[in-house]
Amino acid sequence: MRGHVGRPAAVQRLVSTAVDRRGRSPLPWLAAPLAGAQQVLDLHSGVGPLAGEFVTGRWLGMNRTPAPGVTLCGSPAALPLRINAVDAVCLILVLPQLDELSAVFAEIRRVLRPRGTLVTLVPSATVRSSAEFRTARLTRPVCRGGWPNSSGLDRAGWLLAAADFAVLSDDRIAFHLPLPDAASAEQAVDDLHAAGVWPPASSADARHDVASRLAGIAGPGRTLPIPLRRLVARR
Repeated sequence: MRGHVGRPAAVQRLVSTAVDRRGRSPLPWLAAPLAGAQQVLDLHSGVGPLAGEFVTGRWLGMNRTPAPGVTLCGSPAALPLRINAVDAVCLILVLPQLDELSAVFAEIRRVLRPRGTLVTLVPSATVRSSAEFRTARLTRPVCRGGWPNSSGLDRAGWLLAAADFAVLSDDRIAFHLPLPDAASAEQAVDDLHAAGVWPPASSADARHDVASRLAGIAGPGRTLPIPLRRLVARR
């Protein structure tokens, strides 16, 4: 995976700040399919925003490099775990950016116990409301291509099935980032790029243009819709 400087902090801010229309963050939604898992492996876990959804000892975070709270260091194409080591694996905003995808899925199958669960969170490519349509028009300069693995964005279900996982559910919720002022609009653009909601190859000029557009509509009560897609699959 081609990382970003600041990705862990950006993911942390995104999942702790964005809320759905009932005021809920994405974290309980992500953790819900893993309620019965005794051991959850969170690949590219960053600073571990999902860890708080599980009791101590049930969550394993893995990054390429050491980070606070991270349990393991290693490559997703060579996981430092034995066969059938975990009940569940979680991929948060990383599937469209993963290199060596066949090797990564082979490793996930190796460490995941039979009938284990794989939860994947990706940006949703489908616009389903007028607010999302208006936002898509504003953010178009940073959302054109630029993904190492674009199939992980719009064909995520197909990828999981091709990797020999049975897709159990494919759900989508629009979360909303608050845009109370111009500074929050600039922070949102930086975080969405670094966290992997927007493609890593988007240019600095394009991001500056989008930040300026969003700053122009920022104000009390204004939000930026962030459509996210959660796929749940079984080994």
